[in-house]
Amino acid sequence: MPDPTETTHPDQVLAPHATEPFGRRRFIQGVGAVAGAGVLTSVIPDGLAHAAVPAGASQFKPLPTAIRIADTRDPSLAPYNQITPTRIRVKVAGRNGVPSNASAAVLTVTAVNHSQPNFVTVYPTGQSLPLVSNLNMMPGDVNANLATVKVGNNGHVDFYTLAASEVIVDVLGYYEPVDSAVREGRFVGLATAQRAIDTRPNLVGARSFTVVDVTAWVPAEASSVVINLTATETTGPGFFTALPYSVTTEPKTSSLNVTRAWDTRAAGVIVPVETVGGRRRIKVFTLTPAKIIVDIAGYFTGSTSSLSSVGLYVPLEPDRLLDTRDPGEIGRLWPNWVVEGKLPAAAAANASAIVANLTCVNSRGPGFLTISAARLPIPPTSNVNVSAPGAVVPNHVITPVTSQHGFQVLSSHGAHVIVDLAGYFTGSPKIPQLAQYQNPPPPAAPPEWVLKVPKIGLTSQVKTGSATAITNSGHSWHWAGTGFMGQEAHVSLFAHRTDAGGPYRYVHWLGPGDTWTVTTGDGREYTYRYVRRDLTNSNNSNILQATRNHPGTTLSLIACTVGYDRTKSAYPDAWAPTSLKYRIIVTGELVSWREL
Repeated sequence: MPDPTETTHPDQVLAPHATEPFGRRRFIQGVGAVAGAGVLTSVIPDGLAHAAVPAGASQFKPLPTAIRIADTRDPSLAPYNQITPTRIRVKVAGRNGVPSNASAAVLTVTAVNHSQPNFVTVYPTGQSLPLVSNLNMMPGDVNANLATVKVGNNGHVDFYTLAASEVIVDVLGYYEPVDSAVREGRFVGLATAQRAIDTRPNLVGARSFTVVDVTAWVPAEASSVVINLTATETTGPGFFTALPYSVTTEPKTSSLNVTRAWDTRAAGVIVPVETVGGRRRIKVFTLTPAKIIVDIAGYFTGSTSSLSSVGLYVPLEPDRLLDTRDPGEIGRLWPNWVVEGKLPAAAAANASAIVANLTCVNSRGPGFLTISAARLPIPPTSNVNVSAPGAVVPNHVITPVTSQHGFQVLSSHGAHVIVDLAGYFTGSPKIPQLAQYQNPPPPAAPPEWVLKVPKIGLTSQVKTGSATAITNSGHSWHWAGTGFMGQEAHVSLFAHRTDAGGPYRYVHWLGPGDTWTVTTGDGREYTYRYVRRDLTNSNNSNILQATRNHPGTTLSLIACTVGYDRTKSAYPDAWAPTSLKYRIIVTGELVSWREL
């Protein structure tokens, strides 16, 4: 979109979900690391594969250049039908070089968001509004994303926005049904994503074209190349457009938009590829200076390729395959966690790869998502990149799948994950080679925490620093050198306890069956159950040894006490407060943890 506007900083965005708000990859680490690549299908043998094609199977045909077919900012230039205040209908098939029998369209959808967290859903006309999204925005955002969508009634496609927003639609190409093996328009994915260009550490200049040579990975007969275009260390709002090499004029369409300085965003793009001087080339136009990365995911065959029925596209009605926010799902992923997702029956047995929209929701921090075939090695590439905590970022992806297990998504930083299916490419799914990925424990969470002990009505802030200052302020002190939440360790807390009060005044009441919780700043709640009570003198070594008397992961509450008074027979006197000579240590073992 050529006229991006400034935005507020991202916080949390809505995505379609039944019950709740929707909310840097290795390439950020340096020039040599791999980044921003679309996920790949395996290399597909191209020979005479004449298996019967499934109903709806289609070949891809790119347009020479992207064409703007709708723009709510200026309907006179790109008309559309206003169905409701938040829904427009656009005729795709039967105009602008797209035939009336097109089964699906490849679009770049750009939204200029106005006032509130928002999303855009693209779906076939005639279908009920599906629970999927293609684009997600914060107030003021100008964002673009690729969308592959089945064409609906009379060649139309509907665009729904949650709230008021400008919507711009560019068509890049289309899928046309076939009933037998074909030469052109079949997708061939590379075995591993390949870096074609990475301009870091240098910025690309404003209003400039960057030539990208893809000869090493795209054969002479290919019609189009499938790339993942990433912009990082941006200098301000702007847009980027992937183009055929022969284009020399500044484009009026965009492939990728950024809304502020220091954004890191990625977008999938399908670009017609041309041969110039024996080299296969495309271009990227940059409006505002930034560092750009182009990775090659695969290509579409051309008219001189071999006949085959492998790699044909089967469009489906949009369908949500995975939403980690749903009840019974894994929940928000922690750093370096992987979640798997299965395919519907229509695709499970006949898909070599799927076309989907992958969305990162409510990220725990800057990072990335990588989607790949389940139970195969995770590639060193990324599909979605986010620049800040709480971000909600989508990207169009193509990923191979495995039989039975489908796909997997790695989160580098922790986030909710959504995968919405658009269709699949014909072929055989990969064979899984590995066991299911074992997620590591969440990272350790240092204080501040909140301690709650229901039995004695205690809620206490747990802090680090000066023991004297913290305990004299009425809080619990995290004993320096003991464990943090999330570690397999012994954790120790200390607070005052006198006959006049103090947080741990009644800690001696705790006994078998009693539980307490510790809540971390990032929203984890750890529950402990009483296992023992010890008495020591005031020697720190003896105190800490007592906190380790029970094996495993424990938390001990430590306070001053009288100690054993052998002149009295009453057992509770041993645990009475006041004296500084002895310490009472009440220890619980970890029984569970959850994310609130």
